[in-house]
Amino acid sequence: MINLKSKFLAITAALLCAGAAFAQDSGPLIDLLVKKGIINNQEGEDLRVELTKDFVANTSAGKLNLSSSIADFKLSGDMRMRYEYNNQAPEIAAGGYLLSNETSRTRFRFRLNGDVTLQKGWTTGFALESGQASDSANQTFTSAADDYGVFLTRAYIGWQPSLNWAFVLGKQKNLMYTTDLRWDADINPQGLSEVYKYFIGAKDTFEFRGMQHFIDDRTEANNAGPLRRDTFMFENQAVYTHWFAPSNLSSLIVALGYNKYNQSTLPTAPLGSASFAGSVRKQDYVTFAGEVNFANVNGAGTAFKLYWDSSVNTTADTRAYRVYNLNRSQFSNGGKAWLAGIGYSYGLGKVQGDYSAKLDYRSVGITATDPNLNDSDWGFSKDNQKGFELSLVYNVTDFATFGIKYFDTKIIQKGMTFSLGNLDHSQELLVDLVVKF
Repeated sequence: MINLKSKFLAITAALLCAGAAFAQDSGPLIDLLVKKGIINNQEGEDLRVELTKDFVANTSAGKLNLSSSIADFKLSGDMRMRYEYNNQAPEIAAGGYLLSNETSRTRFRFRLNGDVTLQKGWTTGFALESGQASDSANQTFTSAADDYGVFLTRAYIGWQPSLNWAFVLGKQKNLMYTTDLRWDADINPQGLSEVYKYFIGAKDTFEFRGMQHFIDDRTEANNAGPLRRDTFMFENQAVYTHWFAPSNLSSLIVALGYNKYNQSTLPTAPLGSASFAGSVRKQDYVTFAGEVNFANVNGAGTAFKLYWDSSVNTTADTRAYRVYNLNRSQFSNGGKAWLAGIGYSYGLGKVQGDYSAKLDYRSVGITATDPNLNDSDWGFSKDNQKGFELSLVYNVTDFATFGIKYFDTKIIQKGMTFSLGNLDHSQELLVDLVVKF
């Protein structure tokens, strides 16, 4: 009888002889062979590696005639249809009458990603989306059915010379461990980022993450001092990931960071929800975020999560009273923000029937986060707010999800009519149908 090793060698030879086009599509066949017990998991991975090497060395990447330097080219994206209802009541001076502004609209979002893996540790890629604002690609169905624009939201080059080091240059995914307390998930920062990863034991890791976010290029010839300086944000994090056991999926992540801006200004407000034009100085944030994941708490595939985030502006006094020009006798500096949440999930959100639920509460002082970066949905990106966010997602199919989000916020320091902290209260309901491809 032919043993498993002989079968493995025979299958390898057959796939290699079948040519590169077949080798590219052989993933499901390898999975089936592992499932049937003809080969084990390690043999299956060895076979994938061998086929990839053969593909890179002996083919021009198939019918598309891609460059031989490309080891993998992945196209992906999503289309989202959204119904949105929101209500916001701006704060008013003493004695005024509080008014609520309601909006009900139907919107869509389109995104297309192209990620290329090259040889010798190099990567590159791009992303397109249907909105120009950095914190939202949403478009409202309007303008008598006129067409809508598509914008470049990522364009990057990456290099990973070893398992320990990685560098990315350009407009890229945010590599910082964070929640939407500080960073809107739609924002792709631009500049240079570095990661150093140190492996501890079987699975644990310690990472140092650094990012130099290039915000704005200034015209140096026409201005002096901070008005002529290019605008930068510098962020660094130390991230530790601990797995409770090599075979246990439960984990702990803690991330301690520092975020600082240079002495410069933004002459024009970004397109975001509650953008701020003016000085970026005196934003020196100490941050602490993390999560605890408990796997298989209610059977295989289930998980329970505790997560948190926080930010303290160590120069909040100057930011509040000299940049924002708040009245010191009436308002505190509002230099602290925190978030705490819980989540439960069944599956990874990739298979029909998977679902998840999350609930968090947060309090955001007026100078505790950058309104140009924080979530554009919660409190309409305003600071000086406290409240909760509820999120529910269900996989209708393997590639389509139905989701509901609800936000409710209240003002922290009443009577503040400054534009970044002037919401007495707000509510928002988002109903989404998302198809991924």
